[in-house]
Amino acid sequence: MMTDIRELIPLYALGALDDDEARAVERAVESDASLAAELDSFLALAPVAVPSPDVKARLLASAGAGPHESFVDRMSKLVGVTLDRSRELLALIERKTSWETPVPGMGVHLVHFDGGPAYAAADCGFVRIEPGCTFPWHKHRGEEVNLILSGSVRDDQGNTYGPGDVITQVQGSEHSLTAGDEGALYVARAMDGIEINGQRQ
Repeated sequence: MMTDIRELIPLYALGALDDDEARAVERAVESDASLAAELDSFLALAPVAVPSPDVKARLLASAGAGPHESFVDRMSKLVGVTLDRSRELLALIERKTSWETPVPGMGVHLVHFDGGPAYAAADCGFVRIEPGCTFPWHKHRGEEVNLILSGSVRDDQGNTYGPGDVITQVQGSEHSLTAGDEGALYVARAMDGIEINGQRQ
């Protein structure tokens, strides 16, 4: 958590955090004198005026992709967004508040976001599967393309995919995916969603 807070401090000084992140920084600073001193140093450098939304967006984009910077271009093309927007989206991965767990105990977590104009009708998002857990058997109602960002997954045919690999599923195909020992993280672009047990998700 400390590393996360230190990364958020400069953004806090510029007023570029959401309310939950800002409160987290404030709580941490109250209990840690070294963090308070670090924040003071950034506040001394920060402009007095609150940055415009455009400046905030560019700041978050420049700070955004972090460990996934190498995927910015491929992510941009996959979901049809600009490079800056790709960085902003990749930044969501590191924010715990971005993730939802649709079925507790399954070990699958999701972040939903809108694709660009060309994929406005697609379901786009990040999928994180905990080590050894399985994204359940499902049917693709349309084409789905997945780009593996970290970890690995194995499909029902025994194929294993790692960082940089692309998995393309055609309309009507069915499968499940099981994460490797380090878990798996990938970005998905699904046309018309999926069905699990006959129910559209």
